[in-house]
Amino acid sequence: MPVKLPPLQALRAFEAAARHLNYSHAARELGLTHGAISHHVARLEQALGVRLFVRDGQRMILTDSAQVLVHDVRRGLELLADAFAAAGARPRRDALRRSLHVSVLPGFAARWLLPRLAHFQERHPEVEVAVHPTAALATLDGRDGIDLAIRYGPGRWPGLHAMRLMPSWTFPVCSPAFLDRHELTRPRDLLAAPLLRTPRQKWRPWLLAAGVDVPEPARGPIYDDSALILQAAAAGQGVALARAALAEDDLAARRLVRLFDVAIEDDYAWFLVWRKPLSCDPATHEAFLSWLIGEAKQTA
Repeated sequence: MPVKLPPLQALRAFEAAARHLNYSHAARELGLTHGAISHHVARLEQALGVRLFVRDGQRMILTDSAQVLVHDVRRGLELLADAFAAAGARPRRDALRRSLHVSVLPGFAARWLLPRLAHFQERHPEVEVAVHPTAALATLDGRDGIDLAIRYGPGRWPGLHAMRLMPSWTFPVCSPAFLDRHELTRPRDLLAAPLLRTPRQKWRPWLLAAGVDVPEPARGPIYDDSALILQAAAAGQGVALARAALAEDDLAARRLVRLFDVAIEDDYAWFLVWRKPLSCDPATHEAFLSWLIGEAKQTA
């Protein structure tokens, strides 16, 4: 037997009251009276058989039952809003772009994304993917023409949706020729070798994990791009700290070799980032996200 749902207006009144913890403010937001908000909440309490709000002096406080309920009500209202927005967008779907503009760090583009992109194009020949390699953060507000970004960071960007793509594990690498010329049998031996450095990846956390408690190395060539530092290591210039996802092809081809068994997970990770409403075809956006997640799982 179908569950009898309360009126949508009552749910909206409850959600607004729970958010403001004030009937007057909720009434002002929804264009109702204070009494109407109170009436809607009272009807919900009567139907549920539980209190939703209690007063503590001049303050309104959500009960435990209300704290659980408002989370689900809010999610339901968001789903309804998305459903109506999508339904309204369908007549305009043909006018939306079948292209996808992706902003990504140059190193990640060169070492991970571009070698795999042909797989996506084979599955979706109707979609044109434009890759924008840049270290600048895309605004994703429609003015820069970017639909999706792949960022390396903590995963918290206000106003944006962020989905964790994959973690970042780091370990030292060098070229086979460099290893032949240097005796690197234990982590402490690295202190006598040229260490390639980058402002975005410190050596000290890995050295500590390997049992070498020394200050951050202050000497050695500095590279600002993760692809360049791996290229320098492959050319025999020294030892680099590699992010596993970016070094896998070089390791498989023996252009680089991994040193020691110690690897650490970075505090940062790779994230997919976008803003709603989408400026591209939602089906195209979803297909690309699904493909990226599948590729990331294979890498992991």
